[in-house]
Amino acid sequence: MDKLAKLINPLLVLIALSLSLMVSNSFLSGNINIIVNNLIIILGLFVFGMLLSKNRRNNRSWVKKVVISLVMFVIVITQLNIAEFNQYVSFLDIIIKNNALLYGVIIYCGWVFFE
Repeated sequence: MDKLAKLINPLLVLIALSLSLMVSNSFLSGNINIIVNNLIIILGLFVFGMLLSKNRRNNRSWVKKVVISLVMFVIVITQLNIAEFNQYVSFLDIIIKNNALLYGVIIYCGWVFFE
C-alpha cells in the first residue's frame, strides 16, 4: 500500500494543481490572477518534484538546501516581475523565458531538495 501511495501522490498533486488553476481563473482577474497562477504553478511543481524523491529523510546537507532556496527565490521574483536581473548569463535567460525548461528546473529543485 505504501508503494501505491508513492505512485499516486504525485498524480494527486498534478490534479490539485490543475483544479486550483481552474478555480483561480474563475474567481480572479487581471494582474492578481497572473500573480496567483504563477505562485500556484511554482509551488505545485516544486511539491511534485519533492514527491518524486525516494529519499524523504531528513539529511544534514544544509548548504544544498540553501542553494536550492536561493535558486527558487530568483525564479519566483523573476516570474512575478518583482526584479529584473540584467546580468543574466545567456543560458539562464533562456531557462527563465522558456516555460518548459523553467518548469523542469522547478521540478528538479523539488526532487533534489530531499536527495
